[in-house]
Amino acid sequence: MAAKFGELVVEMGFVTNQQIEEVIEMQKKGRAKLGQVLVNLHLLTKRQLEDIVTYQISPEGAGKKFGECAIEMKLLTEEKLTQAINYQKTSTGMLGEILMDLGYLTLEQRDAVIRRQLA
Repeated sequence: MAAKFGELVVEMGFVTNQQIEEVIEMQKKGRAKLGQVLVNLHLLTKRQLEDIVTYQISPEGAGKKFGECAIEMKLLTEEKLTQAINYQKTSTGMLGEILMDLGYLTLEQRDAVIRRQLA
């Protein structure tokens, strides 16, 4: 039986167990939260994510969507928000594709794992 992609990609040293677990959770949920997608895509830091959530519950941010608050706070552009939303909509794809989208894996690394998986 061929080894699982996630096991091989960790064994080959391309990603960590933590990164695999994160992506598998995204797959299980069917759709990752926008804030987490933005952090995963390195468009926001975890601290910025926390700042936006804090702003959302403040009187100034009350009732506003996460992306709207991020733009208001000048932590994100419309273009980057659109990129993250588009990714969010498709984050239930194949593990290798998601790892590449997040910048954890290159195309060459993915292909090397697939070749090993098929060997």
